[in-house]
Amino acid sequence: MKSIRYLFYMIPVLWSLTRDLIFEELTLEEVRLNYLFGKANAYDRANLLKRSVRQYKGILKREPRSIPVFMSLAGLYFRRGMVEKAIPYYERVIRLNPKHYQGHYWLAACFWRLGRYYAAINTLEEVIEFLPTFKDALNLMGECYERIGESRKAEHYYLKAISADPDGIILHGGILDQQFKEEKREERVKH
Repeated sequence: MKSIRYLFYMIPVLWSLTRDLIFEELTLEEVRLNYLFGKANAYDRANLLKRSVRQYKGILKREPRSIPVFMSLAGLYFRRGMVEKAIPYYERVIRLNPKHYQGHYWLAACFWRLGRYYAAINTLEEVIEFLPTFKDALNLMGECYERIGESRKAEHYYLKAISADPDGIILHGGILDQQFKEEKREERVKH
């Protein structure tokens, strides 16, 4: 069944490959790289984790400093709840680009999932320092402070997240937290 799903997910990848070869002005290496990313994504969507990881690691052999590959590998593991395996890839992203705000944010989300709230706070402080209106980071910071019992700081960051939200709505509670959903109900706060 997974192989059939994989073939289904490969259809757009093959179309993209054809389009890249015929209509786009790309080098063969760029076309190859796009194809390998598409193939890894198809394996991921078909829930063939080992094959997807193998594809990404194959790309890393040619591009050992590829931030998109590190982010993709970390995301594979994070989505499947293998947070400990995701952490080293997010850390590599941050070493390659210390201002990569998504790398910092998702590393903090990993720490948060593991209950390492102080580590998450330290990581989020770095994100917020160079991107003070990143509402998801502000909201997660509020979550962390709430978990360690510092409600004033939590409220401060929740309010900052609300003011940074262009739509005026921010979700509070359970954004990343599937395992704690029963413990906390989702609330909508509107300003």
